[in-house]
Amino acid sequence: MNQAATLDRTATGPTATVSAAGDTIIDVQGLSVSYGAVKAVRGISLQVRSGEIFGIVGPNGAGKTTTLSTIEGLIKPDSGTVTVMGFDVRQHTDDVQRKLGISLQTTAFFDNLKCWELVRLYASMYEVFLTKTQVVEMLSRFELAEKANALSSQLSGGQQQRMALVLAICNDPQIVILDEPTTGLDPQVRRAVWDIVRELRAEGRTVLLTTHYMEEAQELCSRIAIIDRGEVIALDTPGRLINSLKADNLISTSVHFPEDEVQAIPSVTGVRWDGGRLLITSRDPRDTVFALQKLAVEHHQVLTDLTVKQPDLEDVFIALTGRKVE
Repeated sequence: MNQAATLDRTATGPTATVSAAGDTIIDVQGLSVSYGAVKAVRGISLQVRSGEIFGIVGPNGAGKTTTLSTIEGLIKPDSGTVTVMGFDVRQHTDDVQRKLGISLQTTAFFDNLKCWELVRLYASMYEVFLTKTQVVEMLSRFELAEKANALSSQLSGGQQQRMALVLAICNDPQIVILDEPTTGLDPQVRRAVWDIVRELRAEGRTVLLTTHYMEEAQELCSRIAIIDRGEVIALDTPGRLINSLKADNLISTSVHFPEDEVQAIPSVTGVRWDGGRLLITSRDPRDTVFALQKLAVEHHQVLTDLTVKQPDLEDVFIALTGRKVE
């Protein structure tokens, strides 16, 4: 089923060129948005490349959703430009929206419609007309085929989130925008959604998502823009952002080693006790763990309950802002 072909035949206005992998597909320059006296977005600039999963991360109220809403053509900015697949969003809002698949923080379901009817209704809004068989095939991909004849009100929280993803791609979009797609989900369902996001990228789609879960961004995204108080404070790959910290690894154990002997290990940069656990910062965790094993033998102890935590995006955010993501 080639839904994209249906879109090309029914769309009006200018025609966008399908972007090759790596080309800029979304271009945001100098974006500013205010709500009265409150400046929600302050001069944001970023570019999303075709075929990548691009993440916008930051705490609640940072300006993530406002930035997405402007890209989607739902909000007019005070200043700046946004182009999607070559379209200026202000001038060609309808054309841009026809090319996007969107999942908002909350999706409105029609409680009196069966799930398969709901998908067909949403697709028809894009002038994509699906048979029930085609809809059930789509639901099956998201493990919802058995719910095809159920009302959306009968879906669990995780099923509703997967349903929202079905609706986001029912028009076969090249760009999928997901606004905090896993908020409120338990860890197992969250990871199932991660797998779906990866599948969308594997199909050649571009995924733009917001999240305040740093682990989620680090796990999924090719590149990440960290936003705080309406401004981009960092933008790069997860690995480069983390490496830019030049931070030590944190080793934790409940084994009672003498602090002075641990501090004497060349790779150790700090030692302290916290709640009955020995916390060790190290510039080379392999060297430190090997030295701890030798100490354990010397003191007739067994090195158990040991964890090694490498620097992550949460550490990047704290280093840049001086506070945790909430």
